[in-house]
Amino acid sequence: MTRKLLLIMFLLTGGMFISCSSDETGEDKTETPVIVSPSPITITGTSSEFLITGENLEITGTNFINKDFPTKIFLNGVEISPKEITNTKITLSSPNATPGINTLKVQIQNVESNSVNFFAMSKGWNVLNVLGTIDITSSSVFDNSKTIFSLVESGSPRKLEAKAAGYTQTSLNLGNFFGDFKMFDEKTGVITATYRAVFTDNAFVSNNETIVQNPFAKEINGLNIGYLDGQNSIIYTIVGSQIYTSDNGKTVIKNSPPVWIVGANGNQIRANIGAFGKSTSDNKFYQLGILTDTKKYGNKYKNVVMESPTGYSDWTVKDSISETDLKQSFYYKFQNINRIFSINATDKTLVESTDLLKTWNVVKTDVTSIFLRTETQWYVQSGDKLLVTKDSGKNWELELELPVGSIINDIAFSKNKIIISGKKGLHYLKLE
Repeated sequence: MTRKLLLIMFLLTGGMFISCSSDETGEDKTETPVIVSPSPITITGTSSEFLITGENLEITGTNFINKDFPTKIFLNGVEISPKEITNTKITLSSPNATPGINTLKVQIQNVESNSVNFFAMSKGWNVLNVLGTIDITSSSVFDNSKTIFSLVESGSPRKLEAKAAGYTQTSLNLGNFFGDFKMFDEKTGVITATYRAVFTDNAFVSNNETIVQNPFAKEINGLNIGYLDGQNSIIYTIVGSQIYTSDNGKTVIKNSPPVWIVGANGNQIRANIGAFGKSTSDNKFYQLGILTDTKKYGNKYKNVVMESPTGYSDWTVKDSISETDLKQSFYYKFQNINRIFSINATDKTLVESTDLLKTWNVVKTDVTSIFLRTETQWYVQSGDKLLVTKDSGKNWELELELPVGSIINDIAFSKNKIIISGKKGLHYLKLE
């Protein structure tokens, strides 16, 4: 019995040994890891080609996320962190871009996207060089668009568009206009020449033109834009005649100047209107200038002040008998008709009248031009400096140092932007 038990145990033990040994093949059963390569990354676009400090930037594309590897975003070769990221969109919160051209790319492991460029502009004052050294007559800027419109010395209107390489200019193909040019927004505007006014509501892709003849434009240097909003435009000349449209020039009302200004036959030019505007004090329109009367006053120059509720008709003469102070320029500026500004070209004194041109008080010395943003905020050129007051002239601050010999032709304002236009390519844009 004992021998049988030993035999059984031996057989069982041997079977177990053989069974265990049968799984040994001599091969390493460790699985070789599968190398996962990121998919190709493509940037298809950015939310803006032209970024202003403080704005977010969105990058759109494909394969921005890989579960096995982190996504890296590089701005000008420096890694930055995104605000948000999905497989098709990356949001950068106010990226620290360099003023000028910037380059973006996305990288996952060793796979890189294509590079894309955008242009960045800092808040504050920026020098614009896109128009070169040509004289710039005027410019228009808007809060809801980065586009700029300018009129240059040749009378050519230019559209300046914000691109990835910076501002680029295109001509509006309207010919030469030695007059006035204003845009209310990116599409709506008016440009004038001596006998022509052209209105548009699609940035001059198409336009409506009106031609004027004497006595509207007799012996004058062009038609002036007195008022402009989304639909309404009012054009005036030195004889005070008004051209009005409420539908961007599709229909035009022309009102002849009064006989007492141009004479019965239209040959006696007595008025020289130098300012037109809508007063914040009563929402009425005013036109101001000089009146000549050789018969009654013996070659005396008189002030002429006219008031209208519409701005193109129903004019009431407020003054035509007070004597003009010829030391002051008759190209007056006002926001409120109760505070009219002029500059004495002889001694460069800024003066104001609070009684409709009858008397003048000195506001500031050494001033060559003034531009009114509001009733209380004014900008003046004093030598090679641009100064600003925000409290109606009580205090003045340095706003901008200008190049030596600078001459400012115009300053235009929107709610958050200021643009300067001047001689020899003087062109500055402030982003507030």
